[in-house]
Amino acid sequence: MTEEGQHPVLAAGMHRIRVRYAETDQMGIAHHSAFVVWLEEARIEWLRRNGSSYRDLEAGGVLLPVVELTLRYRASLRFDDQAVITSRTERLGPSRLAFHSRIERDGALCAEGTVVVAATDRGGRPIRLPPSIISAL
Repeated sequence: MTEEGQHPVLAAGMHRIRVRYAETDQMGIAHHSAFVVWLEEARIEWLRRNGSSYRDLEAGGVLLPVVELTLRYRASLRFDDQAVITSRTERLGPSRLAFHSRIERDGALCAEGTVVVAATDRGGRPIRLPPSIISAL
């Protein structure tokens, strides 16, 4: 963090979140379901930063449904905490892509997870990953 309490500019593959009040439970701790939403937000930002708008992919008939999700919680996040999600990608075949992510607060690991998506057409049939995504890998 800088002296003003701001995070420095994030590198590619990184996304910043702030825990919103609505994402906490009665104990003031981020609810486990919020982590899934944050991983989705990080995936969409990864695509955007690498030249692929999810909106444009869908408009072009390419969907990326989640086919697998694993998440391991390590430490709590609380209302108004700032965290950074670092994601790396791995191509698992012609139509599947894995996002391996770490959620950290001030360098401490809070959660780690993997989300696997599969490229499909509107009918749910597997298709090859678009060239725009392959080139970003």
